[in-house]
Amino acid sequence: MIKLSINPKDYIVFDVETNGLKSKHNDLLSISLYKPDDGKEYSKFLPLEINTRIYTTRINGITKKNLIGATALKQSDFDNIVEEFELEKRTILIYAGKDFDATFLREYMKRHNISGYEKLTFYNFKNNIISSRYSDGNITKDNLCRLFGIGDVDDVHNGLNDCKLEWELFEKMNGYFYFITEGVGADNVFRLNDDYIIPAGYLHSHPRLSNVLKDRPYIECQSTLVKTFEIEADGIEKFPTNITGMTIEHLIDSMLEVDEQDSRYFLLENKKKLKYIGKIPNNTTVIPMRFNLDGTISVTNKRDKKIEKRINATAKNLKERICSLVDFIRHDIFRDENILSHELVIDEKNNMLALCDLSTSKTILEIKTNNGDSLMYKEQLFYEAKGREIYHLKMEWVKDEYTGILKKIKFHIVSVDVHIGKPDSQNWYEGKQKQKRAKMIADIKKNLSEANLGLISFVNTSYPVKVQCKICEYEWTVRYASLKKGIPKCPKCNIKMNSKNKTVLSAEERRKLRADNYFDKILQSSNYKIVAINYIGAKEEVDAKCIVCNHKWKIRADHLIDRCWCPICKKGE
Repeated sequence: MIKLSINPKDYIVFDVETNGLKSKHNDLLSISLYKPDDGKEYSKFLPLEINTRIYTTRINGITKKNLIGATALKQSDFDNIVEEFELEKRTILIYAGKDFDATFLREYMKRHNISGYEKLTFYNFKNNIISSRYSDGNITKDNLCRLFGIGDVDDVHNGLNDCKLEWELFEKMNGYFYFITEGVGADNVFRLNDDYIIPAGYLHSHPRLSNVLKDRPYIECQSTLVKTFEIEADGIEKFPTNITGMTIEHLIDSMLEVDEQDSRYFLLENKKKLKYIGKIPNNTTVIPMRFNLDGTISVTNKRDKKIEKRINATAKNLKERICSLVDFIRHDIFRDENILSHELVIDEKNNMLALCDLSTSKTILEIKTNNGDSLMYKEQLFYEAKGREIYHLKMEWVKDEYTGILKKIKFHIVSVDVHIGKPDSQNWYEGKQKQKRAKMIADIKKNLSEANLGLISFVNTSYPVKVQCKICEYEWTVRYASLKKGIPKCPKCNIKMNSKNKTVLSAEERRKLRADNYFDKILQSSNYKIVAINYIGAKEEVDAKCIVCNHKWKIRADHLIDRCWCPICKKGE
């Protein structure tokens, strides 16, 4: 197991206070540094530059009064800090989600043309806390400090005090990695060690395990759709917790009459190999229940009787509609063999274990209630299978795009091929990603075309999608998440559709809208120095005029977009 050095001469602790969460849109309010070997401190307030007021006073206690007289960080200031705190020689410690502190510093230095960021080496020791990707935000520095018995934890944060707390926490962690499992009302914190056999299912749910298990084999994965079953969703609910997954898996198990395997003793003994540290609070609501042989559930607490009724109503309606799916699993997937549930599989070589949802001596089936690609679970499937045929059952919950009401449920069964490969191989993973991207783009284009819209550019789901109205040629950007919810309307002409899905706009109205949009685009692109008239189409000539020097010229419309300047004024520059 990897263990970090905690020698104070190797580190500088760094912390920022900010005016929000977005480094490009919110101000950096203060920076603080702490040198743990000699106690040297540095703290500096920074003036507001992006925002007009402070939004985070309740978090960091900083007010406009604190910023009176504050000056921006200059190159000379940064150079002095680098020298005084030996920033180029030491690792800079931060504790933050997604390298928050380092990102804010980088953007600030970029805005102020301060060089030297590339010479800094940051280490985010939050990466030593291996928590679930579904964590509710409770893996905070404050919660961990309290867990390790560290005092002086204030509700209102102070940069310099946070630096000292972070160093104390780093020392208490003693260079080890810590593993967090979800519990009722609190998460359990353990210190990892080499004896613990890692459950393969955690490789997806706890992504930071990759920081520890660097030597495990690289798994390649490819999946192929086998069959899809579609049912109506009337009377079926998707619950906001993992209740849905447990209910559906249990229902399928009961209909298949599986042979349930009991591995509780082994799993408990394995967990005892971890050093228990304590608990940190969470907001997870757990409904204690037991599973009945007929596929229903019974809750333990009377207060949960209403949700018991809803869960069982969903189970009943599902049971009536998934008979063909269950028959296919029984006959076509498992070939009428005795089916095991929760079979324990151990890979001693790689120190991994896995629990199969459903399995026989020749085949395994993993059940997921989301529509995620098998790539997400490739390692879990690899360790479960041990050379057996692999199938993955996933679910697509289809909602009405306007009302959000659940309309249909699609059960997709895919066959999966996993094997050990090389991370740098140009194979299935890249191919699959390209396939997914191509399908995503095709779906976007199809949906947009229904509203006379076209796709201009798509980078990925995190970037705005650029679309264009086919009626007036107006271009604008839309969030990908918004596209998933519904088809946008053109903000320029606000297209209204008749019953035959045709626009009520006349040809002349469409031409005028296109022309108006083009003129606006030229004005904006030229910083309001050039006007264009007589627009017909992108490949046709327009009359252009420079407002500055009154020069007039003819140019193709699309060429003016690319070269939006006056040829006379440009010569005189």
